[in-house]
Amino acid sequence: MIGRVLRVAAVLLVGLGVTSACGSSDRPRELSVSDVKPCELINGDSVQGMRITQEVQKLGSAPGVDTEGNTCFYRLRNGNTLYVTIITNHGIGRWTNPPFDRARSEEVPRIQGFRTIKVWYETESPKPDNKCRIYVDVADGQSLRVEVDRSYSDEDPPTCTTARGFAEAAMKTLAN
Repeated sequence: MIGRVLRVAAVLLVGLGVTSACGSSDRPRELSVSDVKPCELINGDSVQGMRITQEVQKLGSAPGVDTEGNTCFYRLRNGNTLYVTIITNHGIGRWTNPPFDRARSEEVPRIQGFRTIKVWYETESPKPDNKCRIYVDVADGQSLRVEVDRSYSDEDPPTCTTARGFAEAAMKTLAN
């Protein structure tokens, strides 16, 4: 009888440990974006030198399959469009465990200590001058996405350099 009680207790403790580990994260803290307006994440000081030609435009949704949130977009001098999106119903785990719908991802250097990944689809090239999507793990089930169209000339900075610059500016605002 005591052996049975010990086995049940062990199973319960292991189950509790697995549940706790699955819900844990290595992000410095939770930065809930449920009430964040993406157009307010990139301030005037942040965009100096980022070559924006058109005022920010609000897109009242978050593009993507089964994706909730809000988006702001910018036109850059080189003709690219840059999107800053707050995603309120998916964390970056959607892209990593297992990857979503023929998507690929890779870890890139963290932003403000938060896990950051680059995502592309099988039909796209992951090269730095093609379309680039950067996702930052801001909270459980939430993320920040910055996406830039491909570069149009050799004189333009790589799209992932631009996306990362905007993601860093947005995270600086979120973290403060």
